[in-house]
This record gives sequence, structure tokens and C-alpha cells, in this order.
Amino acid sequence: MREVFDVTPTELLNAVARSMDRLETSDGSPMADRVRGLIDGAGRTFAKTARPRGVWQAISAADFSAIYDGDGGNDAETPLEVVLEDAVALALFAATTGDEVSRRIPHLFDTGDLAEGYLLDQVASFAADEMAQIAARRFGLSEKNGPDHAVLPYSPGYCGWHVSGQRALFAALEPEEIGITINDSCLMTPIKSVSGVLVMAPVEAHCISPSFTCCSTCTTLDCQERTSGFRSEAK
Repeated sequence: MREVFDVTPTELLNAVARSMDRLETSDGSPMADRVRGLIDGAGRTFAKTARPRGVWQAISAADFSAIYDGDGGNDAETPLEVVLEDAVALALFAATTGDEVSRRIPHLFDTGDLAEGYLLDQVASFAADEMAQIAARRFGLSEKNGPDHAVLPYSPGYCGWHVSGQRALFAALEPEEIGITINDSCLMTPIKSVSGVLVMAPVEAHCISPSFTCCSTCTTLDCQERTSGFRSEAK
């Protein structure tokens, strides 16, 4: 099964509103009103220039194994390999906020509008991440996953999955249909795009301890935040 889907910029902005609020300064700061105005302006620019689209395509475990191996650059042991052992369904995915908003960001930096460029970059990044979550939810609904299972996205370039895995992923998924391409360095265009595999597995399978080699060089450990809800429910 394959699905191409569109999302409105307003829907994305509503979904990432809390993340945008974290960009604010403290209430007592003399710059608080100025920063809030810039954040609101970044939201308006995003609403005018974003064209969010996504695609997901179901894939068998055997077929994904060949894609995951890619050019052979993966770490010897990765979190994704552990999660895949308990996977019940898989899908490749790609999503983007569109070309115009991705081009607007460097334009703002080039013209000296550094604050506006930074905040639009942040908003577009939040939105791209939310597009991955939307793809995961849509795939989960198609598979009718129950409360004991969850669908999470995993991407090349993270968690020990070498970024060169993009080549095999793109060859299989063909996200050019929604306007996403990659160059020889596996960098996506538009830049505010995401891709990877959606893994449906028991919730506890996604709760991986950050003890792998790749975890030692990770600067965010976002995996722990996105599974924190699962961990709380399990207590």
C-alpha cells in the first residue's frame, strides 16, 4: 500500500505551537515582546510559503533489510536493528515542508535578517519533524495498530543507520513524486524534508537504552524524549 498525503500549513503550525513557544525569552526579559513578534512573523511566513506533502509505502521486512544494509556503512550494532526484531509492520516514508519555505530561510540570512532566518528555520524544522509523526499516524491507522503497539520513524543518518542508506530508500520509495530529491552526498532537497522507515512494534520495543556506540556521539538523545510517554505508561 502507498499513500501520498497533503497537510495544511495551519495544521502543522497548530501541532508545533508548543515547540514554537519554547523559542520565547522569559517573561521578564525586555526583549520578550520583540521575540514573540518575530516568532509570530515566522509563523505567518511559514503559512504563506510552506507546501507540506508526504508519502509512505508499506514494505516487507525482507525488502527493508536490503535497503537498510545500503552501502554497508552502518554501525556494527544499532538501536534500529533491535527494534526491528519485534516489528510487526514497516513502511518507507518521506515528507517535506516544500521548496519555497526552504529557499526563504537562506535568503533571510543572506539579506542580513538573521533573527527572522533563525526563527523560520526553527519553525520549519519543527514542522518537518511533525510531518514524520503524521506519516507514522497515518500508517498506524492503515494497519489498525492497537494500544500495545506504536509507530515511530527512524531515519538514515541517525541511530547508527548510515546516511548513505538514503540512496536505496529513495530508489524504492521514489519520493520525487512529492518533490524530494537527493544529491551525491545524500542531502535532500528541499532541505526541510525528512525520510526513513516507519516501524510498528510493541511500545516496549521502542524504549531502547542509549548504550550503543552511536549514542555516545548523539547531541540530543531525542529518542528518550519521544519514548518518555511509553515509559511513563509502563510504570
